[in-house]
Amino acid sequence: INTHFFSHDLQYTILQVMTKKMCIYGGERMKFQADKKHVSVTGRTIYREGIRYLGYSATSISFKFVGTKATAEIVSDASKHTEKERAWIAIYYGQDRDPAKRLRLEQDRQTIVLFETQQTTEQQITIVKYSEAEYAACGIVSIEITDEVNPGEEILLSPPVHKKRQIEFFGDSITCGYGVEGDVSDEIFDTADENPAKSYSLLTAELLDAEPNLVSWNGKGVITAYIGEEEDAQIDDSWLMPMLYEYTDAGLERDYFANEQSDWETWNFEEYKPQLVVIYLGTNDASYTRDIPDRQKQFEDAYVKLLHQVHEHNPNAAIITTIGAMDQRLNTVIDAATACFAKVTPDCTIRYVQLPLQDEADGLGTYWHPTEKTNRKCARLIADAAKEMLQW
Repeated sequence: INTHFFSHDLQYTILQVMTKKMCIYGGERMKFQADKKHVSVTGRTIYREGIRYLGYSATSISFKFVGTKATAEIVSDASKHTEKERAWIAIYYGQDRDPAKRLRLEQDRQTIVLFETQQTTEQQITIVKYSEAEYAACGIVSIEITDEVNPGEEILLSPPVHKKRQIEFFGDSITCGYGVEGDVSDEIFDTADENPAKSYSLLTAELLDAEPNLVSWNGKGVITAYIGEEEDAQIDDSWLMPMLYEYTDAGLERDYFANEQSDWETWNFEEYKPQLVVIYLGTNDASYTRDIPDRQKQFEDAYVKLLHQVHEHNPNAAIITTIGAMDQRLNTVIDAATACFAKVTPDCTIRYVQLPLQDEADGLGTYWHPTEKTNRKCARLIADAAKEMLQW
């Protein structure tokens, strides 16, 4: 059935019906949506009119099945973006560390083959958003699984179980893995060079065997976005991380759905309760504060307020504050803000972790962003602190 010409509501009803098994051409076939009955969801995602939208870096869905083939119908807004701004996804099999496929979404609606084999196989498949929230969107309309060899058996298995350890990473481009596979000589950023799996965030989660949840957006900060190094550059507080933290995915709401802010979906903090929140913010703010005492004090006050915001939403989580790989102008300020918060909030376990400035010998990514080698060094320091704080 071609549902493209039907309303969203009718498409949803049709897909609901099609979740029942159907024997077609001698094989077993099942089509289903990426709802939590059928898939395991990681990160802040919007589920609207039967479509699961992966916006933030490293948001993902996973499912298990027994069969010979799996495909996914995916929507995007590729036509509204240049090739270098289009969305990228990665397909993982089982517990493999490296993806089996990486794909750029070139069309506004397309069907991709996730997995195919000649023999009936039990397989776990994970679709991960690799590009970040600022660029083109990714929505999973439906997934279809097939067993052409041994029809008659249940082919969709229970969704994969979430890890017991959960970490939220709250940060900017470094947290996204922006330009981690690029080079400092690149004149234009390409989403093809973005890889959260090589960022300190996912590398830390891997070291701690934890499930990550990234709330990250390149170029943004606590009191300002990156404004460049021109002496007369003005503060840009139009799109900041404390605001983004309150919504499921403000980028999708504004840029894809074109909704008014009053209609944006607020994040339900009961859905994800991390034992640890890692905050890596301040690199972009430093383009404004520039070692100017009054501006540093403005940032410190806002950072303390941010810590209270995070703690209020996650009262049982420990917090690690960190900075340093790209810019160290706010290191002592963030250390002081962390100490100030700790003094008035004794019920929160919190620690500042100083990161070393990246070494050119380890390479430099797009626009001087850290390479995988630098990110690994940072991940080890953060993971070591987390182990000590949480007895992991």
